[in-house]
Amino acid sequence: MIEAVGTNKKEEAVPQLKITSWNVEHFGRLLANPAGAGKVRLNAIRGEIEAINPDILCMIESPGSLPDLQTWVESPAGLAGRYRIATIPGTQDILGQNPGNPRAALQRLYCMQGTESTGNQWIWFLVRDGLFQESEAKVLNPSVWQNLTGQKRWPVHLWGQTGSKMHSHWRHPQTLLMKFGNVEIEVIGVHLKSKINMKQPFNAEGILKREYVDAALEARIKLATEAYDVRRYIEKRFEQHPNPRILICGDMNDGPGRGYFEREYLFFDLVSNIQGDIFFARRFLNHALFDYDETLRWSTQFNDQVEQWSKGQPGAEALPSEAIDTTRFQLIDHILFTQPLTGSRAKPRVKPHAGFMEHTTHQRINAQLPSASHTSDHTPISVLLDL
Repeated sequence: MIEAVGTNKKEEAVPQLKITSWNVEHFGRLLANPAGAGKVRLNAIRGEIEAINPDILCMIESPGSLPDLQTWVESPAGLAGRYRIATIPGTQDILGQNPGNPRAALQRLYCMQGTESTGNQWIWFLVRDGLFQESEAKVLNPSVWQNLTGQKRWPVHLWGQTGSKMHSHWRHPQTLLMKFGNVEIEVIGVHLKSKINMKQPFNAEGILKREYVDAALEARIKLATEAYDVRRYIEKRFEQHPNPRILICGDMNDGPGRGYFEREYLFFDLVSNIQGDIFFARRFLNHALFDYDETLRWSTQFNDQVEQWSKGQPGAEALPSEAIDTTRFQLIDHILFTQPLTGSRAKPRVKPHAGFMEHTTHQRINAQLPSASHTSDHTPISVLLDL
């Protein structure tokens, strides 16, 4: 019981659920070789998770080897068994068929592509131990998702081309299912296609190169179709249930939405592809950072050479002002949620100002470490739900 502010009445404290999404930069590589600076970093990651203290942690760039992650989660040097990893029913049976290569054993079940070197960035949910049992936490088989959307792969048309290429999720979204009484919530973890471009952006005269632009646009178009597949799943869920309680979290690799390519070539930002159509407002997704301080609304820092170059081009003075310097700060980690999680009668409920970036914890942990031992190049993002 807590004392109500300004009165002598007592009111019952509302239990809360904290959901955190964190891209733990190449965590799979780290667990495979935790020596030297890696050991220091591993200890720091444990400390950051303990300080954030989430009830549900969506870990992006987790290992493809589930046993490696389980060992760390259960180890006294790791999370000491305070969390359980939610899995698809039948996972342990399939692991037993190929114990020597856990990633390969589970690859088809979880619909994760790639090899040992190119496909070791998985999505796992860590759920607080007691909550894990109470909520009957489990992960939805991606085959259910694909059956609902009607597509495992889909055609992608690049600008001006009538021919298409087939595309699919390299890292299929993973959906955590949890029950709270007679209410189910879905937490969809996503890690959309990277926009890393290995081509040189500028020629000797400092002019943006055509081949760089082509590669960048191809990646962004594919990325947008992955976002649309997530949106398609949400639309289909509304056809099944009048009030699906869905949260989407993870690394969407989208940038701030007004970058050079989005502004001058694509004319849309990625998040809007997932949020939906405002004319179907009941299905529109809210962003957890909608009412968060706009100057703190970023999750990564890197020097964006192309964006910096674009702001020196003719006409750049007409660009709208920005709350943050988008040549240095980017928001690519998000949490969004459906309307049934809002409103005074919603249960569970996301109240105003419930979403935030974990800047303070992330900075305090990493300020004491050399750069090689920093926990991640992403700051975690969290949201609180009243139960």
